[in-house]
Amino acid sequence: MDKRIVLVILVAASAITMMSTDLYTPSLAHLPELLGSTPELVKLTVSLNVVAYGIATLIHGPLSERFGRRPVLLWGIIGFTLASFLCGSAADIGHLLVARIFQGIAAAVEGVVVLAIIRDIFTQKEQVRALAIYGIAIAFAPTLAPILGGYIHVYLGWRTNFYFLTSLAMLVTLLIYLFLKESTVKDHEALNPKEIFADYFGLLTNKAFMIYIIIAGCNLGGIFAFIIAGPFILIKNHGVATEHFGYYQGVLILAYIIGSLLATRAARKYDPATILRAGIYTTIPGALLLLVIWFSGLETPATLIFAISFIALAEGPIFAVIPTLAMNSTDRRTGAAAAMIVAAEMAIGALAALAVSIIHDGTALPMILTILTLVVIMILGYATCPRPAAA
Repeated sequence: MDKRIVLVILVAASAITMMSTDLYTPSLAHLPELLGSTPELVKLTVSLNVVAYGIATLIHGPLSERFGRRPVLLWGIIGFTLASFLCGSAADIGHLLVARIFQGIAAAVEGVVVLAIIRDIFTQKEQVRALAIYGIAIAFAPTLAPILGGYIHVYLGWRTNFYFLTSLAMLVTLLIYLFLKESTVKDHEALNPKEIFADYFGLLTNKAFMIYIIIAGCNLGGIFAFIIAGPFILIKNHGVATEHFGYYQGVLILAYIIGSLLATRAARKYDPATILRAGIYTTIPGALLLLVIWFSGLETPATLIFAISFIALAEGPIFAVIPTLAMNSTDRRTGAAAAMIVAAEMAIGALAALAVSIIHDGTALPMILTILTLVVIMILGYATCPRPAAA
């Protein structure tokens, strides 16, 4: 199986699932009025989607072991296609919430299967570079999506964003069906309840594994905090035009791409633990800048984006090495390990999104406090990680 073709297909599948939120992010600030709802309920269309995504990964992991990566990914993208159409057809906020939950469940297939396939076909040394290259490629989706989504919202309406996503998902489904081959041998014991319990219990009691995935989740949670609060802060509080919001988010994606490029180069010279440490240290200036911005009253769209760009920059090396470090710290099934990694990232991301929603006060303070808390947890986690496993 040609590894380059596999990466292209995995990038395409990941890109459309990532766009499911970023494409309509510029519409978030307008949906309360358009759907006769409240900002709190509209924010739930993001946070509940993430919760559904995280929970569903725990199911998709064993399924991909039992039935194979290809069929599980194929049916997942088909479900995602249908869910995207239902989002665009939603008559009210209740229907949109249900459709977004369904969309999160289907999108979770990609999150698990991508990591599993990379583990299946790449050597340990290749994995870091493959994940970094993969990360750079899929970064263009959240870069372009909010920019495109803003213009689509202004000229065609927010529903068109989801119909556009439906069309892209249909194309990716065809690519998977025609070109993706199976990468693993089916494990007929993978759905045995005893085996599932043994896998997940073994992972939960593996200290190094858990610390790695908590670190990954906390950094991603900081980005989720901005995704859910950013439109309200920039558009409502600072008067940024809806169609221009995507450019601000694009700065964060650019920072992430730079971080991924640095990780790709570093992988040739440094071990994964060293790259991870550099990523964690990168978040500290961002956290300190957010404190300065809040207490000094220097809050502007530019200063906020500059501070949060350090969190996005750190995501590049952290994303590139965490799956390798985590999965190589355990002998449990690849599908279960990949599922736990994604579930932890999404769970912490969802908690960050929920925190921002619950303590919403119309200012940037809830987002700032959430990001600061997550950075502190990352630093403490790395400090207590078992050194033999970290090395």
